[in-house]
Amino acid sequence: MISDRPLSTAPNRRRQDPPIPVSTVPRDNYQVVVSSRRTSSGTIPTLKVLRLSDKRVIYPFTGCADMPLFEDAQGARIYAEAYGWQLVDGDIAVPE
Repeated sequence: MISDRPLSTAPNRRRQDPPIPVSTVPRDNYQVVVSSRRTSSGTIPTLKVLRLSDKRVIYPFTGCADMPLFEDAQGARIYAEAYGWQLVDGDIAVPE
C-alpha cells in the first residue's frame, strides 16, 4: 500500500550554517606607537604598528598615504592611535 505520508516524521528543520570562527589572535600581539612632529604648517601624527609575533611592520608601508595636519599635538596623537588600532583590527580580521 502506498501512503501519501512523507517517509520522515521529523519536523522540517532548516540547515544551519556553522558558526564563523573568531580569531584567536589577541590585540596585545600588536604594538601601536604614536607621536607627532611639528612642522611650519601644523602638527603631523606619526604612527608605527608592529605585529609582535613575527616582528612584521604593519604601518607605515610603502605607498601609504600621508597623515593629515592637525593644529595641536594632542589631536594628532589621538588620530594616530585610533587609526593604528583600526589597522590592528583589520590585520586580525584578515591576516596576510
